[in-house]
Amino acid sequence: MNKLTILLLTLISVTGFAGGKKTVARETPEKQKLDLVTLKAGRMPSADLKLKTSKVPAFEIYQKKVVKGKVEVFRVKSIPKLDIGEEPLLSSQTVLPVALPAARKPANINVVALPAPVEVSIDAFTKDLKLQATADAKILFQKNPHFKAPAVVPLAAFQPPQLAETKVDLKQLDEMPPVRLRLLQALIFLEIQKSYNMALALFAELVKEKDIQTEATYQLGLTSKALGLYSEYKFQMMKVLADLSADWQKKATKSLADSAEPGDKDLVAILDPKIETLKMTFDKDIVGADQYQLNRAKFYLDKNDLTLALGAVEEVAPNSPLTLDAQFLESVLLYKGGHLQEAIEIQNTVLKSMTEAASTSELRSVAALTLARMYFQSSQYKLAFDTYLKVDKASPDFPQAMIEQAWSQILAEDYEGAAGNMFSLEAQYFKNSFAPESYVVRTVGYLNLCQYGDGARVVSSFKRRYTPMQKQMDDYKSKTAESLGYYETVKTYFQSREVKTIDGLPRQFVFELARYPQFVLEQKLINSTEDQVGRYNKITLDLIKKEREIQKAQAEATQSINDFKRKYAKASPEEKLRLKTDYDYQNKRLMSYKVQTFIAKKARNSIKELRALGLARLETEKAAYKLRANNALKERFKSYYTTLTNTLDQAEVLNYELYAGAGEHIRYQTAGGDVSGKDHEELKPEDGKSLKWEFRGEVWQDELGHYRSGLKNVCPHEAISQAEVK
Repeated sequence: MNKLTILLLTLISVTGFAGGKKTVARETPEKQKLDLVTLKAGRMPSADLKLKTSKVPAFEIYQKKVVKGKVEVFRVKSIPKLDIGEEPLLSSQTVLPVALPAARKPANINVVALPAPVEVSIDAFTKDLKLQATADAKILFQKNPHFKAPAVVPLAAFQPPQLAETKVDLKQLDEMPPVRLRLLQALIFLEIQKSYNMALALFAELVKEKDIQTEATYQLGLTSKALGLYSEYKFQMMKVLADLSADWQKKATKSLADSAEPGDKDLVAILDPKIETLKMTFDKDIVGADQYQLNRAKFYLDKNDLTLALGAVEEVAPNSPLTLDAQFLESVLLYKGGHLQEAIEIQNTVLKSMTEAASTSELRSVAALTLARMYFQSSQYKLAFDTYLKVDKASPDFPQAMIEQAWSQILAEDYEGAAGNMFSLEAQYFKNSFAPESYVVRTVGYLNLCQYGDGARVVSSFKRRYTPMQKQMDDYKSKTAESLGYYETVKTYFQSREVKTIDGLPRQFVFELARYPQFVLEQKLINSTEDQVGRYNKITLDLIKKEREIQKAQAEATQSINDFKRKYAKASPEEKLRLKTDYDYQNKRLMSYKVQTFIAKKARNSIKELRALGLARLETEKAAYKLRANNALKERFKSYYTTLTNTLDQAEVLNYELYAGAGEHIRYQTAGGDVSGKDHEELKPEDGKSLKWEFRGEVWQDELGHYRSGLKNVCPHEAISQAEVK
């Protein structure tokens, strides 16, 4: 809607115009005059015109009609012209000019002069005030008569600088030798690009250069460590350690100590003399590696040098992740030195820290077993009993811990508890355990309860189970003359899951051999050598893969250059100037790929010799580790054989005691003697956790160590009185 329409509608609403013509009179400021305005009425739209709510005309596209009595809907193809009417028109005469009133002159302004300011006398103003004169000023600081200001030397006259003629002294620039450039290239791969495969191959080639041999060997060792080749790393660092330069010896020593693996005690015999020499050279300690210090402590413990072992433990940092390991070892060293109470306090700290951290590591079980043994030795049987229960049930030391726990109950005269705990070791959960001593402990418990019949049944069960095993062990020991016979037996155990007898030994016995911690440690070293063999093979495969990728990228770059040349040849002179920069970049990119291809091929060839030597060295090391693992199994076998032989001998003695005691007991009861009703102090867990048994049924894992025998003490009063007198 335009402005004229809005004005018209406003005028209509004011005048009440409904149609036809009408004249409106306007007043001028000077006087009344008529300014005629003529308004012509518009035409109304057609009656059938439909309007939307927005006052927009609309026409139905779809309409209905009756055809043969049926209503059909059809679409209108041509829309007729809509009659929307006409708007009213407004016309008027020329607008008369506006007559403004005449300007008025301002009225006359009467200017009044103000009187001059009156002069005021200060004396007249203050004569009535009672003012007092102030005191004389106080002297706060007096001039020092002895002080004399220093004389100031006048500045010399400024002399403008005399500019001398610049003299250029040309010197010969020593360019980096090619071998140094290759070393720099290898360092870029190692430290910047982290491409250890390429760096390893380049350093393997540079170790043959006499000028940089030591440095290249050192860097080759670091690269090997980054790739997980610990054997290669040690081998190369040992070469650096033999260098005449003290600086390189120091670097190699520190690197080897910082990277020491757990249990690597062989390294201590090599590094410690070198460290002492380097301390004298550099006048300071150069080794602070915590794992190396633990290895040193174990090394000197094997040599029974407790002073050096304790000194090594004290070097472990208090906030180190190995702090608990160091404290455990310190406790063992103090115990071996005769300081039992101090050892118990430190071992308590270790066990408490690991318990609060909810740790289930092997160290926690070993710490609990060690602390319990310390309590046992100091005759604190109740504390020993509770501490044995903290050994993890999945630990290989748990059966031994239960046996020792039962002995603590025997010495505390808690025979029912000792017999009950030993019953739990006969359960299905420990079907593979080797625990002949448990039968002895259980029999001793029955013997002290005067339950001779049950004791005799235990001895009979023990012989039935372990006498054939002794024969099997005798046969195995006589026919196993090979250097790796014990190791091969354990290896067969892991490879044959369903076989019940391995090389003539029961499967459960071989299982116990395989859990020996010293064997497990040696087997970890064997596994490490196998892993390193796989890494050598992977390095070669990665280099081949890298070479192929670079060759593919070079081919793509060559194709891009050819396409670019064709585009450049057809370009106009102005476009050639613009394309020149891109063309140079593409050439440099192609040259880069050519250099990388050359390096990759060279690296693949350079790694062959290093790989061959490394694999041969790993085979030698693996053979040595296997021999040590076999010897560990052999020593464990001897220990088990000795234990079983001694236990079977004790069984005969126990049988004699049982039959002799049974005869005395029968004679005593026949004579009318009364049996004992005295209860002994019990060593048991918290209330509600101790379980009594009188049957051979299922044993739950969380019940282990909490069983008590339901059999009561039926020994005569006289026997108990004599025991108390003793």
